[in-house]
Amino acid sequence: MNKIFLLYLFAILQFVTTSAKADAASSRYTIRGTVTDECNRPLPGALIAVSGTTIKQGTNSKGMFEITVNENRNYDITASYVGFQPKHIIARPGQNASITLFPSRTNLNEVVVTGTRSDRPLKDMPVLTRVISRREIETINAIDLTTLLQTALPGLQFSYNDMSQATEITYQGLGGKAVLFLLDGERISGEGGANNIDYSRFNVNDIERIEIVRGAAATLYDSRAIGGVINIITRKGFRPVTACVSTRYAGRNGEMYSVSAGVNRKNFSALTSFGYRKRESYTIADSTGKVRETRLSNGVVKRDTLPAYQSTIHGYSILDVSQKLSYVFNDQLRADFRGSYYNNRRPSNEYKKLHQVYTDLTLSGKLSYIPSSNQNIELTVIRDDYQKTNVFDKVDLKEHVYRNINTTGRLYYSGTLGKHTISAGVDYVREDLKHYFLPDTAQMHTSQFSCCLQEDWKPWRQLNIVAGVRADKVTRYKLHFTPKLSVMYRPWAFVTARAGYSQGYRAPNLKELYQEWSMGGLIQMYGNPNLKPEVGSQLSASVEYDKNGLNLSLSSYYNNYLNKITYAYVHPEKNMDMRWENADSVRTFGVEATANYKFVWGLQLAGAYTYITDYNKKNGYNLSWLRPHSAKLSAVYSKKWGKTTETLSLYANWVSALSTYTYKSNKDEQTGKGVESFTREDFEARTICSLNLRSQLPHGITIGVMIDNLLNYKDKAVDSGLQYPQNGRTYVATISINIADMLKL
Repeated sequence: MNKIFLLYLFAILQFVTTSAKADAASSRYTIRGTVTDECNRPLPGALIAVSGTTIKQGTNSKGMFEITVNENRNYDITASYVGFQPKHIIARPGQNASITLFPSRTNLNEVVVTGTRSDRPLKDMPVLTRVISRREIETINAIDLTTLLQTALPGLQFSYNDMSQATEITYQGLGGKAVLFLLDGERISGEGGANNIDYSRFNVNDIERIEIVRGAAATLYDSRAIGGVINIITRKGFRPVTACVSTRYAGRNGEMYSVSAGVNRKNFSALTSFGYRKRESYTIADSTGKVRETRLSNGVVKRDTLPAYQSTIHGYSILDVSQKLSYVFNDQLRADFRGSYYNNRRPSNEYKKLHQVYTDLTLSGKLSYIPSSNQNIELTVIRDDYQKTNVFDKVDLKEHVYRNINTTGRLYYSGTLGKHTISAGVDYVREDLKHYFLPDTAQMHTSQFSCCLQEDWKPWRQLNIVAGVRADKVTRYKLHFTPKLSVMYRPWAFVTARAGYSQGYRAPNLKELYQEWSMGGLIQMYGNPNLKPEVGSQLSASVEYDKNGLNLSLSSYYNNYLNKITYAYVHPEKNMDMRWENADSVRTFGVEATANYKFVWGLQLAGAYTYITDYNKKNGYNLSWLRPHSAKLSAVYSKKWGKTTETLSLYANWVSALSTYTYKSNKDEQTGKGVESFTREDFEARTICSLNLRSQLPHGITIGVMIDNLLNYKDKAVDSGLQYPQNGRTYVATISINIADMLKL
């Protein structure tokens, strides 16, 4: 498989080289221009896109751009900049275009790609979509991806697994198996024992924006995306010259350093990014144990106090490097290559005398061809190789305990004919897994062939109907079809109503099918080759109001999961051994309300509230581990003072208290009858706040100071299974230098 992948990349490279030589002799024309704001100040880094072509170019430090095209004719050009209204103009070679952008009081004009795999304004998305922009990422100033998502998204919860030392996600009431994470639109390898990706792989400084599709998006991406899609879009080298350095220091909460450099000249662009992050391990220790109450079905009530608990949050030393290359042969053909390497060295384990190293190597190539102004064809190949190694400290020995390789090939088409936009594609994914959960740490593989078809029909201006179907054939399982239907209706320009129905499908992974391992020599954990695929469905509806800087939205969803794969006891009357089984259906229901208002004088207020339930009750006792209520508030004030821009931001996140019960069924040794027990645990409400001051100085220098966890909240160690533990207030200092702006490049 590796040889086939390398041959495929070599074939693309040969095609690129041949086409480049043929194109070098052809005539080229140049369109020049300048992008400024309403006060005639240049906008460095504004994006210039030429409609009907593969050409995209960024402005330099003076707001100037230069685009090379094939023909001496009129071109439709769109200029965009975060926080400003996009503008369309007609330009032709030989002219100097002057484009003025004006501040926007809404973000609904931002262009996104996730919901439809094509560029489309946020306001025209048939499924409610949230965008975390680069400006918001800088304002939040998070040390890692999990902190960023928890701060920005209501209804999202991260917890810490003490056993696997992994971070686990719950979003819209569903776990990591149902939430699809993408990197630049592609699936990510490395889903370990906790069925979550390695969230440390992502350097926040390398993220341009994050697109979150709140409804199911199984048709175009992956059938298991019933709980939503989180697409991480990395930064690209669109500017003529890119050169940036940045650092973030937060004491015990970690350090982060980043460097990026790139060029974009005529047909060729390159961007190299380097990042280093580190944090020391720390331990959270409870002074007293948690009090529990157990109620038995025979009426007996018992109370006990658990021993004082402590949890170690393991540190890291992370190095990440990425290289992006692009070549535009002509208006219709473009090639993109990306390579990235990630290395995460965790501190030594004092009990095992070893340390763990996590690595990932990703290589990808993509050809984009636009045969006409309303058609697009993409050919993509990716290989994502994620590994985990135990490195012993006192002997020269390495133990390769985990390796997950995803090799993907995809052909995708999108075209518009009148009121119809057709999207279709085929893809093949081969997954190789070597895991210490598998017998004798064996290596196994599975494959999946998929094809999709989607139509976006706009019968009239106010109505949009999207219907699609995806077919998946997974090794060992029958062909399965996953349908989708979305409707968007806009009775007035400022009111949008959306509704949708979609299904999801997830075949059991190799670990669930074949695992066989011992948990500390006490419990055996087994796979189950007879597992059925999980099948889910989602109903969603939303209404959105957007006018004069005020944005209000109310949305709801209902998920129903059949054949959910979960652990069950093999012989509960004899031992604690467990294996994967198909459980009864799982249901979740949620409501979310958001409000945003942007004043013309620089203040932006935002708030959100969510309610979630998974109907997990037995005999009237709540068995759910979901906090039912959560809310977020933010206030961001930005003001330009002379040559500096000051931004002061406050973020507050609140989650409700939770009382949950653990159910057990045992046999009374004296009577021989079954006795049910419900053990109660209480988790208090928590509020996490941060205050951040950011100053953009002349010559490309930006400095910032932040108080993270402003209220000095400290979690109990015993509660880390419910939320990622906070360890008190920290102070953060940041500085970044845009060398391209400093040197006027």
